[in-house]
Amino acid sequence: MFQLEKHDSAIANVNQRIERHGEERELAADIKFTTSAGNTLLDSIEKGLKEALFRKPGKGEQQDLPIGDTLLSAVKFPSLEPLKLAHEFLGYELQIDGLLEGVEPIVLVDVKLKRFVIEPKEGGSVGLSFTASANVTPDELAELSEALIREDVLLTLTPPKAAAQQTDLAA
Repeated sequence: MFQLEKHDSAIANVNQRIERHGEERELAADIKFTTSAGNTLLDSIEKGLKEALFRKPGKGEQQDLPIGDTLLSAVKFPSLEPLKLAHEFLGYELQIDGLLEGVEPIVLVDVKLKRFVIEPKEGGSVGLSFTASANVTPDELAELSEALIREDVLLTLTPPKAAAQQTDLAA
């Protein structure tokens, strides 16, 4: 299951909008994040994605140090544009921590993750961007605006408990 734990990320954009639930109107926000990670993260998005995009370096090629527990560090298709994925993950908890001590974290619940874009990079890492959508209060929107100004954050994404339990049972 896709998750991050206090991962260095950047907030690229915050878009406020209104969601309609029948007659009710609720404030919502779309937060675009960008980050970089080892290609093993791809396994948590879709099994086989890492192997589809990366290979072992061949003889005579620059032998990169493995990142994490993978030896797949060469990009299979260097001319491939960044890939858009149709994946959506529901029910996440999102926590945004500042890089400085004393900044209270922003915590959002029932978050939808969508609009994933991945860019394989030589050496076994991937650039990743995605959008997190959630209902917010005006105070949370103000905090998100302050985080956007700071840009660099520590991002934690926790999958829904039911999904985490199913993953534990399958193991």
